[in-house]
Amino acid sequence: MSGHYALLVPVKTWERAKSRLGVPDPQLRQRLVRAFAYDAVAAAIASEGVAEVYVVSDEPDLVDTGCTLLPDLGEGDLNRALSAAAATVAELRPALGIAAMCADVPCLTASDLTIALAEIREAGRSFVADAAGTGTTLLAVPPGFALDPHFGIDSARRHRDSGAKGVTAPVRSLRLDVDTTDDLMRAVALGVGEHTAAALRK
Repeated sequence: MSGHYALLVPVKTWERAKSRLGVPDPQLRQRLVRAFAYDAVAAAIASEGVAEVYVVSDEPDLVDTGCTLLPDLGEGDLNRALSAAAATVAELRPALGIAAMCADVPCLTASDLTIALAEIREAGRSFVADAAGTGTTLLAVPPGFALDPHFGIDSARRHRDSGAKGVTAPVRSLRLDVDTTDDLMRAVALGVGEHTAAALRK
């Protein structure tokens, strides 16, 4: 990796993640959540825009992603966890911009992430809205700037209100986050990564 951004990927522990996914079998749901994260991280590692990937999580199963694992210091608050992780990484790698990306984008391609980060590098602090236009899948800032994350309900508006610019590039795979069964069906139709495809075959 030789890009310009350190990428943070927050991941809940498998037991807590994706309660809205609508998969009645808890073991299958956990396998899928794990697969989403692994596919998102694999695409991030392959992106030319990314220099380093940090997984922010208390899930020990993530140590074999090939990334640096940072503890979740948010005490249940995603934005607090990301702010703490961003501060840590800014001290370690002050020359890099910092980006935070959701882990539930199993369709993500390295090229779409590279395109988004290239636009952000020109525009400054920016975000990628999800397919619905209300959520956020990626937020990034230049070196030396606070991440100031506002993930959660209506996060696209809140990021825009905080001064971030919306990415306009047609990066469909980065916008398709999976929260519901319908989302998962759309993701499968677009094409999911190898880990998610394998989990669905079991």
